[in-house]
Amino acid sequence: MKKLNILLILSIFALAFIACEKDQDMYKVLPAEEVTPPVLASHGAIVIDADNLSSTTIFRWLPADFGTPAAVEYSLYVKVDNGEPQLVSSAYGDSIEVKLEDINKTMLLAGAGQGVTVDAAFTLKAVISTAYADVTSEPVFVSVTTVAPLYPDKLYMIGQDFGGWDWNNPAVVEMVPVHSHPGQFWCVRYFTTNGFKWNTVKDWGGDFFSLGTDAGFTTHDNNAFVASEGFYSVLVDYLASTITVEPARVYGMGDCFGGWNTGTYPFTHNNAAKTMRITAAASGEVRMYAASSATNADWWQMEFVVINGDIVYRGTGDDQQRVTVAAGKTVTLDFNSGTGTVQ
Repeated sequence: MKKLNILLILSIFALAFIACEKDQDMYKVLPAEEVTPPVLASHGAIVIDADNLSSTTIFRWLPADFGTPAAVEYSLYVKVDNGEPQLVSSAYGDSIEVKLEDINKTMLLAGAGQGVTVDAAFTLKAVISTAYADVTSEPVFVSVTTVAPLYPDKLYMIGQDFGGWDWNNPAVVEMVPVHSHPGQFWCVRYFTTNGFKWNTVKDWGGDFFSLGTDAGFTTHDNNAFVASEGFYSVLVDYLASTITVEPARVYGMGDCFGGWNTGTYPFTHNNAAKTMRITAAASGEVRMYAASSATNADWWQMEFVVINGDIVYRGTGDDQQRVTVAAGKTVTLDFNSGTGTVQ
């Protein structure tokens, strides 16, 4: 009887092992060359205008076959001419509903002009895990008519450091539009670890602490925060739906500092005084600018000067009033108070 029981137990283990092997074979992910890619369905023309930006459209597809029933993530991309494919949105299942405003933004990022009609190539990438290769559908060409996106005229930043949460306080930051880059706003300020946020008007209601993609800061309790105290630049990009906060980089430009090469003549930071400074090497015009990794703006598109003790930003305007400095003079900037000196 004991021998019979042992044989029975061994048989059960053997059957279980065989069943496991069969399950493993059944659910084994196919090699990339054997995976059946998704088939993106044809889509009618998309005409976007100022009145239908909040409307949606649906893209559908036949699912990919990886040889396993695991969940598959699908990412919809769009490409214009020879530009780089841009991500529209991602989803699971066999369809995705996308706002026309998001398609319009992505088309502009992909290189389409505003208010034009182009044949855009849409593709669908399928992936079950980063451990396995992804597969992409054949492109589907869709006629898309874009529209000039709607951007706010103004953007403000408030916080304990920037107006004490009082919209009527003059220390509330009015961010500067980036010249020739509609929808981008910037500023440089000295931050502590207190919270801050933004709004398009100097009032509560509609205020926000993220546009979707955050870089260089964290969010909690409906506010944004930097990790440590210091000088930071902020770049808000409505087209890309990103906000980037990074250590500030401010430079001098021109013969008085040594030449016209970008990123060559940096201001030094005095965190104790919350100021920045640079000394002129020769007499000449003083031109200054901030840099940000979140934009491809040229230096003069984020330019400013000091006039009568105030920092005056170029914004979207023409060349500013020229200010000259003698050799050996030091330019000191206090961005939080909006003032500067040349001494």
